[in-house]
Amino acid sequence: MKGLLKETAYERLANSDQSKLTDGEKKAMKLYEDNAKMSAVFTLGQKTSAGAMVIAQTVTDEYVHGKVIEAFATLDKQHQPRDVTSEVELEQELEKIPFGKANDYHTRFVEVMASYQFKLSKKDKLKIMVKKCTSPTYAVEIRKQMTDPNGTFAKACSEIAEIQRL
Repeated sequence: MKGLLKETAYERLANSDQSKLTDGEKKAMKLYEDNAKMSAVFTLGQKTSAGAMVIAQTVTDEYVHGKVIEAFATLDKQHQPRDVTSEVELEQELEKIPFGKANDYHTRFVEVMASYQFKLSKKDKLKIMVKKCTSPTYAVEIRKQMTDPNGTFAKACSEIAEIQRL
């Protein structure tokens, strides 16, 4: 990470007369401190130990908190495939989501979509959803959203959720 101080450089600046530091040195110290905070947030904010493992790969004697930007780059590369296979994998993952409550389905659908760089069109999302629906009423709502130029997957889920609450 460009501009990130090593621990020894940070300690030297932290132990020096703060009034004599240049703006550049103050910014470098702030970047070091922000990296340390983000490392903690990044590690603790993960649902699995993946964040801790990735940040641990960036830790050295000079960068004791690791380099968060490198950890993000690694996770982005590993967990957001962009190749042709990702489209097939994405559709398979989306088709595995059971359709029960429309709001729960929407939430899970969005979570899976966030794991991939590849994005589906409104029509493709609604096609996957209509395969799950056994109710003719739900199918009509999905078809309405599919043909409406302003229709969306989220609107279809919202409308179905309203019907389910009745």
